[in-house]
Amino acid sequence: MGVDAAVPRAAAMESTIASLRRQARIQRALIFAIFLVASLQFFLQHDPSIQRHAAAIHSFHRGLKDWSRSPRRAAKSGGISGGGRNNTHTAGYATSSAAFVNSTIPKVDSGSYRVGEFCQYCSYSDNALCEDRVSFLMKKYHLSEEQAKKNQAVKEKCMAPPIYHRVYAAEEDEPYLLFHGGPHKTGTTALQTFIYDLKWQNETLFLKDNLRVPSYDELPGGFGKEGVGLNLCHCSIKDYKEGGGQVNVGQCDPMRKAFPRFLQDAWNKSQNILIVAEDFDQLGIDFKRMRFFLRPYNKIKFAVTYRRLHEWLPSFYQNIVAHWTRVYARGEAHFPSYVEWLGENYDKFLKMHAGGVADRFRAFDIVESVDILNIHAAPNLIEYYFCNHLRAENVCRAIKEGAKPSKTNVGADHEYERLAIEANNRKPLTLKYNMHIEVQRSRAARYLKQEVEKMGVDKMPMVCPPKEILDKMLETEMEQERVAFPQWYESQGGDEGLRKAFDAAVQKKFCAFDLEKIFEEGLLDHILWKS
Repeated sequence: MGVDAAVPRAAAMESTIASLRRQARIQRALIFAIFLVASLQFFLQHDPSIQRHAAAIHSFHRGLKDWSRSPRRAAKSGGISGGGRNNTHTAGYATSSAAFVNSTIPKVDSGSYRVGEFCQYCSYSDNALCEDRVSFLMKKYHLSEEQAKKNQAVKEKCMAPPIYHRVYAAEEDEPYLLFHGGPHKTGTTALQTFIYDLKWQNETLFLKDNLRVPSYDELPGGFGKEGVGLNLCHCSIKDYKEGGGQVNVGQCDPMRKAFPRFLQDAWNKSQNILIVAEDFDQLGIDFKRMRFFLRPYNKIKFAVTYRRLHEWLPSFYQNIVAHWTRVYARGEAHFPSYVEWLGENYDKFLKMHAGGVADRFRAFDIVESVDILNIHAAPNLIEYYFCNHLRAENVCRAIKEGAKPSKTNVGADHEYERLAIEANNRKPLTLKYNMHIEVQRSRAARYLKQEVEKMGVDKMPMVCPPKEILDKMLETEMEQERVAFPQWYESQGGDEGLRKAFDAAVQKKFCAFDLEKIFEEGLLDHILWKS
């Protein structure tokens, strides 16, 4: 063999050597990366000041991953253990992830907020302090600015609660926020009550399913007992009470300190947070502020319960007027009939229905999945939610062994109470009942019902909703159920089955006494105003 034969052999050897060198470089890089990760974890535990830098890197990493895999991310759905899987409960029967109100929903960037945006007196940034508080301390105690800034009261009252949290190697390893958002009149009160009843009976049961439920001390505010989750909802409403909420800024202050500590502790223990609150249906929720409250969690699995409009709207109306009867009885406001209320509020409350709530949360950029649970296909919502949707084995076992909520929110018909109140506001009744006392109002309503039924209810003039609203409502229901629960919808008779149920509900629940006609014609004068 001569020189010509030696050339290929030398070239092969060079190629092998180059390959070995590349492998050695890769191995050195991997060793260095492992060393960096180990060092970062060590310093995170011993030097929290670098946490914000790590969090920024982690956030950037998440952004790259979201961009690179957005089609797969958009396709995700389901509960904690895969509520979007193709089984009998999710294939068009009891659970849907379909956007049946708005199928093209742009995401809202909730991650950017200004310093001081969510507190009237605090700056809420890692480095900035409350200038007014610093100035006060300097003046009162003759301190230097540096001394005032080091004061513990300044740190506690004017700085954002520090979030020195664990950094997960992969997004898939991060724990979830599991929200059930009502809406009202879909069994959510019973679900909330069940959760807190069970939590007080056995504090560790939810933890066995890796579910952490906040107590009042961990999520304080204007609501207690089973309503703890409502504090997050109402403290996230843009202008608090002025924006339609039920709490003011001061009532939310304890939450600003306690809730971040709770979340930080749960995050570091890799625990999923469970919050059930029917007031997630509120229209004024500011998602930027909610995102601020939820740090460091980055992923929400959201669920709502679907109830047909022709059942849900009358029930919601009865729930609202029940809270206002005292005001109506004092003559401070007109007691609207269901027909009046529906005509004025249909479009607004459609946004608070399951589909409207689901679409608003789909637009929240950290919401990974939204599921709609069909209460008609799963009438025991509590069992379905824990056993089928979340697949929480230990809580499910407790339910099957007899655990139940101590209270539910079952509505009542207030039509005869409306009759009694409106009649009394025209001219004081000669009946023996005091209309300013709740118990006696109820007795007056029962008495009137007995008397009217003796006369024959069919003799009373009635008023019903206009055909345009009824047609729109029926068409909306058909569209929603065809998209969200197609198999269940067909099993119930499709369009014809829904139309029959709708017509029966209209006949029974939608019409109201025509009080103007009743009073003008004196049909009940002999009962209301006995001489």
